[in-house]
Amino acid sequence: MNVDFFQKHQYPIHYIGNPCVDAVEAFRSKNQESFTEFISCNHLKDKPIIALLAGSRKQEIKDNLIRMMEAAKMFPDYQFVVAGAPGIEPSFYQSYMNEDVEIVFGQTYRLLQHAKAALVTSGTATLETALFRVPQVVCYYTAAGRLVSFLRRHILKVKYISLVNLIADREVVKELVADGMTVKNIQTELKKLLAETPERKAMLDGYDRIIQILGKAGASERAAQEILRCLNKKEIEGNIYPGINTSVCLRVVLIAGVFYL
Repeated sequence: MNVDFFQKHQYPIHYIGNPCVDAVEAFRSKNQESFTEFISCNHLKDKPIIALLAGSRKQEIKDNLIRMMEAAKMFPDYQFVVAGAPGIEPSFYQSYMNEDVEIVFGQTYRLLQHAKAALVTSGTATLETALFRVPQVVCYYTAAGRLVSFLRRHILKVKYISLVNLIADREVVKELVADGMTVKNIQTELKKLLAETPERKAMLDGYDRIIQILGKAGASERAAQEILRCLNKKEIEGNIYPGINTSVCLRVVLIAGVFYL
């Protein structure tokens, strides 16, 4: 979890977990509704669900949702349900959605809990989807896709864009980015995840490994405890860690708790 990176630069670092684990575990412990209850509450069809998490910004939603909608036409035996982002009006989504696709707001975790698979725009949602053990295809369209893909191959040093693959440091989920984000590629990769295929099993096994890496719930509480422990033992004083002041060390512990480092 990037602990080695900080230690290499002589920063005292304490990995205390990921708050996404807390949020998902808290939700699952309190929500035991059945699939039938979920679809009845939201007036959905009695078909397996493929969740669509198309991002949180309007341009992002537009670019990705249009292609997701086109890909959905290949899977008539499934219902595609969009997780509406906070602050985005329903009418905006309707401009880009197929008539038979539904949308729910404020229910992303409920939707993931009952989804067979998901198409997810890269972000925290990819990690949350993994924590719910929902097989996914990561989709992120960008303008000038060929240029972006060239830069990723030849200049940029980051191998992956999704939190799932970054944490695992290998490809657990397929990333369709830039010129790789096509309707055909979405259909090809999604199809692999809908039956009990080797690809589906491998992804779920990868999720289990990531869940082990992230650790148990309680990140926020452990962050507070670690800060107090550092203060009580004077670990953040200059005579122990020369050149590192109190504010920097506190920030490192807090970042570890809030952002997964």
